[in-house]
Amino acid sequence: MFNILREIKHSKELISAKDEIFVGELIRYMYKNGGYLINISSLEHSHNLTFKFKNSKIYKLNVSVERKVDGLASKLIGSQTLLTLEVIKKKELVEPEEVIKMIGTDLKNMLKVPLFGQVKIDHDLNYIKARTTYIIDLNKFIHEKEVNKEELEKEIEKIIGTLIESLEEV
Repeated sequence: MFNILREIKHSKELISAKDEIFVGELIRYMYKNGGYLINISSLEHSHNLTFKFKNSKIYKLNVSVERKVDGLASKLIGSQTLLTLEVIKKKELVEPEEVIKMIGTDLKNMLKVPLFGQVKIDHDLNYIKARTTYIIDLNKFIHEKEVNKEELEKEIEKIIGTLIESLEEV
């Protein structure tokens, strides 16, 4: 009986810790690929991270991980998490023609909602930002006693690749 209660408690703790495990794997992956964590803030159900890159196509990456389903419901429908990524590319010099192009792009993207892989582009004077949001099931990557690192890395590479491609088109 005691073992059953312990297993239930362990299972409940694992469910609530999946987003933290995901964040740890994300930090590991980014470091492996040249991204240095420069800021992290966490609340009970959300984590915000900022990575800075050297010698890369991107300047910064902002990541928000927000757990939407918790407890017993996550056993039934999965550990649904809102994953928002924003890639920032630095522009050194801005020409007047580029400002006009930026305004046009911003007007096209004004009503875009960056959900389910749709990318929203935004400009500051010296930065271009590409943002997207996905709803992912952490159970796909994090199992009882192991993390499927290959699948997790493929998913992150796919999302970041989409954002970088969107920045190159602008």
